[in-house]
Amino acid sequence: MKKIYSHIRLGIILGIFCGTNLFPLLSLAQNKALSNSDIFTNMFGAIQNVKTLRANITTDERIINHINHTHFAVKLNVSPYESYSKDLDKGVEILYHQGENDNEATINPNGFPYVNVHLDPMGKTMRKDQHQTITRLGFNYISDVLNHFITTYPDAYTHYTKRDADTVWDGNECYKMEINFSGYANTTYIVKDAGETIAKLAAKYRLSEYQLLTLNNISWYDDELSIGRKILLPNAYAKTTVLFIRKDNYLPVVIRINDDKGFFEQYTYSHLQVNSIIPDVEFTEKYSGYHF
Repeated sequence: MKKIYSHIRLGIILGIFCGTNLFPLLSLAQNKALSNSDIFTNMFGAIQNVKTLRANITTDERIINHINHTHFAVKLNVSPYESYSKDLDKGVEILYHQGENDNEATINPNGFPYVNVHLDPMGKTMRKDQHQTITRLGFNYISDVLNHFITTYPDAYTHYTKRDADTVWDGNECYKMEINFSGYANTTYIVKDAGETIAKLAAKYRLSEYQLLTLNNISWYDDELSIGRKILLPNAYAKTTVLFIRKDNYLPVVIRINDDKGFFEQYTYSHLQVNSIIPDVEFTEKYSGYHF
């Protein structure tokens, strides 16, 4: 069965999309006057205003010693959380309604066994060889990670963040922001409580589960860690973060993450629409545009 579903991979990310204007355009003088804090504060506010999105996403993720590349289309309703994803290269389609059908995703594998299958989004088949999950489509995950970093390191805007030359992405003017965390390091954590897992530690400290697996040679996210075991934990999600943040709506359209080994992951977005109406039928198997 693993072979059957080995191609069902979605590097979801940290999901970052944009489209309609959520903030008014600023004059050139106002743009230049914006501080690093202003730009990030506006970005966090824009993320909170996203209710629906459509986008094409390209993901590049370091898996052991190679880079996994994925290109897919996605639709998302933020609350209640409903998503549709299609791998644009392999034709695999995934529908997911959080909290429904025993929290399983419906998958059209576009090949053998030629019927829809139902899988746990957090299970080993759907999480194999990827950093993110379909439960993280949209902006909230990356917003949470960055907010945690800024809260943990209150001098982040002045000591670690810089604004590079403005750039253009997918035809839209963008701020290019860099966070270079010079203090990035691996720390030693000693497991104290029964039931602790890599997934729980990553959620608590806003770290990459995949990175923790590989860093500690652990086989799976939910394996219980023995009390007293020493675990290596980075003191931040990234050593370097590069963001392209659109000027018209303050939503990031490129996220590039480096760790102490170099390139770790990148997510880029095109054909973006935010807060357009997505009919309910587009989150069902009955929609005529799908092949479930």
